[in-house]
Amino acid sequence: MDENALRAAGIDYDAALARFMGKQAIYEKYLRKLPEDAHMDAAWAALEQQDEAELLEQVHAIKGLTGTLGITGLFEQSAAIVALLRAGTREELQEKMTSLKQEWDRVCETIRQA
Repeated sequence: MDENALRAAGIDYDAALARFMGKQAIYEKYLRKLPEDAHMDAAWAALEQQDEAELLEQVHAIKGLTGTLGITGLFEQSAAIVALLRAGTREELQEKMTSLKQEWDRVCETIRQA
C-alpha cells in the first residue's frame, strides 16, 4: 500500500502500525477490509428508521474500528456523533452523519487506490 497516500488521507499510519505491533501485513489486511465494512450502511439504515439505539451501536463500532486503524478524522467525527446520541441531542445529527459518510467514502476510495 502507498503509505504516503494513506497519510495524506488523514490516516496515522505509524501509530496504527504500532497498535499492530509493527506487523505491516496484518495492519494493511484490516485496513483493506474497511471499504467492505457494513457498519456505515447499517448506521444510515438506523438513521432513516430513527432507531437511535441501533444508530449509537453502529456509530460506536465505526469509532472503535477507525480508532484502531488510525483513521483520525473518522474517529473524531464518529466520537462526536456518539456524544450527541448519548446526550439525547438530535440537533445537527443529520449534518454530522452526512459529513461522516462523505469522509468515510473519501477514505475508503484512498484505501482502494493505495
